[in-house]
Amino acid sequence: MNSDSEMRVPEGFFRKHRWSILLGLLVVLMLLDGLDDRFAWSSTAGLWGMSFLFLGVVGATERNTFLRVMMAVPVMGWFLLLIMAEFLGMTVNGGLYALAAIMLFGSMIISFRQLFAPVHSEYERLSSGVFGYLLIAMLWGLIYWRIEAAYPGSFNLPEDIVGQKAGFVYFSMITMTTVGYGEITPAASLTRMLTGMQAIVGTMFVAIFIGRIVGRLK
Repeated sequence: MNSDSEMRVPEGFFRKHRWSILLGLLVVLMLLDGLDDRFAWSSTAGLWGMSFLFLGVVGATERNTFLRVMMAVPVMGWFLLLIMAEFLGMTVNGGLYALAAIMLFGSMIISFRQLFAPVHSEYERLSSGVFGYLLIAMLWGLIYWRIEAAYPGSFNLPEDIVGQKAGFVYFSMITMTTVGYGEITPAASLTRMLTGMQAIVGTMFVAIFIGRIVGRLK
């Protein structure tokens, strides 16, 4: 076939810059978590922002794939629970947290796959890698937050961040980067093991990420 018959249909802006857009949205959502103790609206805005983030990940996933179908199911459940909570006044926090953990994990897997999949540019591959790295931090932070809520005292915490999700996401990020400032520390066997595992996962992700990027540039 000649080149004219093989001409591609131009793709939309989202398809070309999907991971850069999702990365920007994720950064905004993480910053909103930090405003939760100052502005009451930030929590609601964060929940709806997460909805669009998960919806965007489904849209960014390869079409007609099992992974896309598996991600679409919890996303629909998330929207249903969010509508029930916001408009019907029902208490569905447990379901929202469970679905958030599932979708964050699924989004992390999808973004990791982009390190090895064809992309429009290496800039998009870089964006997908950073997106996945931040998702790991958010997922682990959510797990830490719920563990502390279920078993108070699992962490040694400053008084000003007790019960705040942002504090645990922050702890997750400094654990992944092995900074370890020390103002938050695990105080139970389970949380100690989880923080150790996260440090290993974060180090391995960075090694694979850098190796893949350098390999593509050769």
